[in-house]
Amino acid sequence: MPEFSELQYGWEKAYQEQSEGPLWQEDPIPVIPPAIEALKKRNIRTVVDLGCGDGRNLAALADAGFNATGVDIAPTGLAHARRVIRQRAFLLRADATTLPLVDASVDAVTCFDVFGQIQDPTQLIAEARRVVHPGGLFVTNAFTLKDETYGEGTEIAPHTFAYKDTLFRYYDEDEMRTLFADWNILEMDRISWDDPPHGDFRPYPHKHDNWVVYATPRS
Repeated sequence: MPEFSELQYGWEKAYQEQSEGPLWQEDPIPVIPPAIEALKKRNIRTVVDLGCGDGRNLAALADAGFNATGVDIAPTGLAHARRVIRQRAFLLRADATTLPLVDASVDAVTCFDVFGQIQDPTQLIAEARRVVHPGGLFVTNAFTLKDETYGEGTEIAPHTFAYKDTLFRYYDEDEMRTLFADWNILEMDRISWDDPPHGDFRPYPHKHDNWVVYATPRS
């Protein structure tokens, strides 16, 4: 069984092994439209999207008019993103837990479908707080325990599974609120949607159930 550290980097292998087309569908996840509206209401201009993957969510942010930068650790994912973005946003290969960005340098940080893929998001959240302006916004989502993919693979820790050499972690509400104890949670919603097959990685329809958090740094 791979170690946590190996599983967290397993997405590069998943992108490399996808035989045809993108690993995910072309449309952004349903979390994105309300997130964009929330960003616009706060007059956000600069956004860093952590774990941008193949760029489908980042493209929606760029199309909405934000000065957006996508960060991901998987070079093959970023190669797909480069074709999707077509110079509408910046791309940066980096670990989201150690960002090469200046303190308080952006208006907002987004992080979609990433909490489930790392062992402990504490350092990622700390980095988001470091780089976002005082009063800036952090928008993220995480799988709930009711997500239809819960239990697939081999359980390696509570609510944590190794699936096709990647990590999937699921959260209850108390865990999410604890992670954001040093933030002001503006909203914490629960959103479900039907997802189509994901190529060779998850080749069947499934339903996702997510927590969506909107938070600002607590002064």
